[in-house]
Parts: sequence; C-alpha cells; structure tokens
Amino acid sequence: MRLRMLAVCLLAATAPLFTAAQNIENAKVTTTDASRGAGAAIASLSRSGAAWFAWKVPIEGQSLCCWTGNSSSGRCGRCFLDGHDGMTINRDEPGEPRTAGEMLLLVRVEEGRVRRVRYFDAGCTLDGQGNTIHLLSGVTPESSIDYFRSQIANADNEGNLVAAISLHAHAKVVPLLIDLARHDANHQVRRHAIFWLGQKAGDKAAGELRRAVDEDPDDDVRKHAVFAISQLPRERAVPMLIDLVKNHKSREVRKRAIFWLAETEDPRALQLIEEILGK
Repeated sequence: MRLRMLAVCLLAATAPLFTAAQNIENAKVTTTDASRGAGAAIASLSRSGAAWFAWKVPIEGQSLCCWTGNSSSGRCGRCFLDGHDGMTINRDEPGEPRTAGEMLLLVRVEEGRVRRVRYFDAGCTLDGQGNTIHLLSGVTPESSIDYFRSQIANADNEGNLVAAISLHAHAKVVPLLIDLARHDANHQVRRHAIFWLGQKAGDKAAGELRRAVDEDPDDDVRKHAVFAISQLPRERAVPMLIDLVKNHKSREVRKRAIFWLAETEDPRALQLIEEILGK
C-alpha cells in the first residue's frame, strides 16, 4: 500500500548507525550521547537557540522515499533537510527488495517547541543545506516515542508527531495510538491517531477504529475512522464496512462506509451495493 503525504521528505537506512558525515552532506554534524533520553539531550542542547536534532529508530515492513528519488525501484535519491518535497510510504511486499529496517528522525526545535519533523530512510543522501545537525546516539525506541508523545500538545503540527510515533517498530505504538484516539482532548490528534491505526492490521487497531465510529463525539473523527477501516487489509476491512452499511444508526456513517466499500471493488461489496440499488 502506498500513502502520499505532502511536506515530508524521506530517506532509507542501510548503515547500523550514522557517523558524523555518512550520507549527510552540506551540514555541520555533531554527535551527542543521548542514552539518558532524547528529551533530556534536546532540552540541554536547544538552550543555545534553534537547532536540528537527529536520531535513528527501527521501522518495520516499510520504506520511506522522497518523490525526487527513484521510489519505483525502492531506492531514494537526494533529499533535502529543509525542503518541502513529497514522500511515499511503501509497505514491503512479497518479492520486492526488503528495507534495512531503520529510519532517521529529525526535529527542528525553536524556543522549546517542535517546529518541524522529518523522517528519512538511510540509504540515500541527505543534503543538510548548511544547517547544524545534532546527531543523538543511544536513543532507544521507547525514549523516542516518549519524546514525541510529550511534545504533541505544544507542537506546530501535531499530525507530524503522531505520524512519527506510528512509524516506530515497537510494541508501544498501537496502545499509544489507541490512547490518543480515545482520550486526547484535541480532535485533530484523535483524527490523526485513527488514521495511523488504519495502517495497522491487528485486532486491537481494528476494534479501536470501530469504537471511534460508534462513540467519538466529533463528526470529522468518525468520518476518518470509517476511512481508516477501509485502509485495513481487505479481509478485515470489507466485513467491517459491510456491517456499518447494514447496521450503523448514522446515515452519514452508512454513506461513508458504502463509498469506501465501493472503492475496494470486492465482489462482496458489489453484491451489497446491487442489493441496495435493487430495493
């Protein structure tokens, strides 16, 4: 499955750990031990002013490529740190080249706030465009996830932080997305969490999407939950959408479900639509 998003440029990771200049050009790269936590290191280093911070975490079953690269072959081209290129997120498919399983995360911090988030696969060249990049070593996936979670309420674009969380290959991701989808006071955060839950195929994720359709108080969030259900694997998505079309009390939900059901082109969907039209 391929997702297209604007304002994010990505690279693919092949080396076990970035050294100061490896795959990063046109930038001043410093290395700092952040084994005590990404948040503590960033807070200390950002006292002197705005800065870019970078670290690596595992990513599972996906490749991240700039549109400027040769994404059709699974390889990225040259990406730009401070650019506004598009990106693709591609799920690994049988028979296609496997990804190396890591991504480079970068955040721009100004006055204690996360202003920008970038994520890159590490097999391509990153043009730092003359910026100083503080490369943090020893950041664990747990520390990385915790940092992004702590910054959501104060970020310029909370959706980018939720996306960054979702891309981590770690057991904390789905429970955290579920918690955000259920309890965050900001409906935009709930909507983003629901979207990324739609990219997860597990029972917990599917159940949470149905709960959001039934219970979230915001119409926009419920609509996005229906869409997120449609992004689940077909064997899971189609029965859920059919159930919504047949049984949900909300006319708007039923309309959304039948629209996304038609997009699947599944024979069961076409049969249901023919039944409805025949009444």
